[in-house]
Amino acid sequence: MTRTWTVLFTVLAAAVFVLVEIWAFREETDTAAADTGPSSTASTSVPEMVTAAGPVDLSAIRIAPDRHGRDYRREAFGPGWAPALGSGCDVRDAVLARDLTDTTVARGCDVTAGTLRDPYSGQTVTGPSREVDIDHVVPLALAHRTGAHAWTDQQRDAFANDPDNLRATTAAVNRAKSDHGPERWMPQVDACAYAHDFARIVTRYQLTVTAARAASLQRACT
Repeated sequence: MTRTWTVLFTVLAAAVFVLVEIWAFREETDTAAADTGPSSTASTSVPEMVTAAGPVDLSAIRIAPDRHGRDYRREAFGPGWAPALGSGCDVRDAVLARDLTDTTVARGCDVTAGTLRDPYSGQTVTGPSREVDIDHVVPLALAHRTGAHAWTDQQRDAFANDPDNLRATTAAVNRAKSDHGPERWMPQVDACAYAHDFARIVTRYQLTVTAARAASLQRACT
């Protein structure tokens, strides 16, 4: 009789142990799924500009030569400014509203005037917003040469309208910058902040940089 109870106790203990292990495994699996799944909340407005200080982190960026320079087409990055999330405006007007002060707005969205302190030259410009350009921190043609040629049209359109890659600047500065990378063009002021912005966008979109471009990014904060 004692032997029978001993056997039953051993079997019950083993069963309890197995159930506890299964419960723990399910808890770990559910937690991992919650951590890696998409966020339940999404941004519904154009975020503030993001900058950083200190050395530029290039550890996640692959060094490679530019390619596919001759087959770039602007229309491959979408037909124009997309609607801004949650505002009813397009991305251009949303960025102008973010970067300019003392703005005048028509029809609820159209920023017709304002004051800009150009983040690249330090110059202050006041007047009609059409005299102000929207610059891509990482230019579209440069993105094409460094990986975007392999993207889908939807991915390229999203990149062209990403507010984190957009800065209001003067038309003259935007023309001078063109599609140059940091090895050929750097802003007159806040070069370190620009280098951080450039590196962050390249990292997020898994674009490449040339060795010269990487060296320029690192020099900007020394």
